[in-house]
Amino acid sequence: MSKIRLTFYTKWDEQELKCACYIKNPMCPRYKECEELEFTLSVYDGIEECMRSRKYKKEHGVVKQI
Repeated sequence: MSKIRLTFYTKWDEQELKCACYIKNPMCPRYKECEELEFTLSVYDGIEECMRSRKYKKEHGVVKQI
């Protein structure tokens, strides 16, 4: 499975997210005031469950959802 690791500068007002900038963004002037947040994005997370719950058929070499 493909996983992408991302890091953002985030600014919060208690529980509400006010701002999120990618860490490599040179245009963000307020990065010194922000909290650094790192997470992993799993692009295909849950794809097996999704494919099992739906019906598919192969027609002319192409998989189609019924």
